[in-house]
Amino acid sequence: MNIIGNLALIITALCYFGLASMAGKPTPGGDAGVGHAFALFFLFIGLVVGLIITTGIIFLKGDFEWVSAIPSLRNSLVVAGIVSLLVMAFYTAMGEGGAPWIVKFLGKYTIVWLMPPVLVGGFMLLNPSLQTYVPSAVWQWPFKAIISVSILCCVLMVGEWLVRIPGNLAQQATARKAYDDTRRQEFLAQIERNNPKTEMVLILVFTTKYQDKAVREAALAKIKSNPQWQEYLVDRLQTPWADEIFRFLADNDVENRQLFAESIKTGILMMAEKFKDGMERTHTFHEGQFYTETESVLQTLEKFKDFGVDYVPAVRKLRKALDTRLKSYQHAANLRCIPLLDAWLKNHS
Repeated sequence: MNIIGNLALIITALCYFGLASMAGKPTPGGDAGVGHAFALFFLFIGLVVGLIITTGIIFLKGDFEWVSAIPSLRNSLVVAGIVSLLVMAFYTAMGEGGAPWIVKFLGKYTIVWLMPPVLVGGFMLLNPSLQTYVPSAVWQWPFKAIISVSILCCVLMVGEWLVRIPGNLAQQATARKAYDDTRRQEFLAQIERNNPKTEMVLILVFTTKYQDKAVREAALAKIKSNPQWQEYLVDRLQTPWADEIFRFLADNDVENRQLFAESIKTGILMMAEKFKDGMERTHTFHEGQFYTETESVLQTLEKFKDFGVDYVPAVRKLRKALDTRLKSYQHAANLRCIPLLDAWLKNHS
C-alpha cells in the first residue's frame, strides 16, 4: 500500500511542479492558449487524483490520529482540509481572472508555496521510518498551517459569495429591466411604423395576454385606428395568417362577433392545412408542437359557441391533420395537442 501511496505522491509532485512552472505567466493567444488551458486542466486533474489517493491510503493506515483524538472530528478536519486545499489549488492554478478576492490578495504565486508542506507531510506519513530522524514539529506544523489557511480561505470565499448575492440579484434585476425597456421601445416603435390598413397582421402578435400592457394597448389602438379592422381580420382567416387571427381572438374581444362566427370555420380549415404541412415537413417533433395554435383555436371557439355554428367538422379535419403518416426519417413525439382536440370533440360531438 505504501508503494501505491508513494507513486501517487510522486504523480502529485510532478503535477505540482508543472503548475508551479506556469504560475504567474500570462495566457498566450491563439492555439498556444488552447494548449495552455489543456495543460492546466490535465495537471490539475493529476494533482487532484494523486492527492486523493495519497490521502486515502494514509487515512486507511490510521496515520491521521495525530490530528485529533476524536474520530469524527479527525475525519471532518481531514476531509475539510483536503477539499479546501484542492479548492485553493484550483483557483491559484487557473489564474486570478475570476478568482475570489482572497486568492487575488494572496497573489498569483500562491500555488508555488501552497503545496510543498503538504507534499512533505504526505511523504513523512507514508514513510513512518523517516519520522525517527525528523522532528514532528518540522513537518506537522507547516502541514497544519497550510491546511488551516486553506480552510480559512474557503470560509472567506463562502462569505464573499453570500455578501455578493444581494448585489448580484440587484444587478441582474437592473439588467433585466434595461433589456425589457429596450424591447418595449423596439416593439412600440414597430407598432408606430405599422400601417393598419395593409400591415395590421404584423402587429397582432403584440395583442396577446402575455405581452407588456403598454405594448398591448398600443397595438390594439393602432389596429382599431383602421375603421375596417374587423373586416380585415375576417379576410385574413382565409389565408395562412389564420394562426395570427386566432391568437388575437383568443385573448381579445371584437365588437361584431357575428361577423366572425362563420368565417372561423374557414380559419380552422386553414389551420388544418398548416398542421398537415408541419407534419410533412418536420424532421424531429416535440411534445409541445402545435399546442399553442390548438389552444388558441379552442379558446376562440369557446367565445363563439353561442352563435349556433357547427365547428365540429372543421375541428375533426384539424385533428385528422395530426394523423398524417410520417416518413421513415421523421422522429415522432406524443403531441400534447392531440388529447386536447380529442377531449373537445368528445364534448361537442
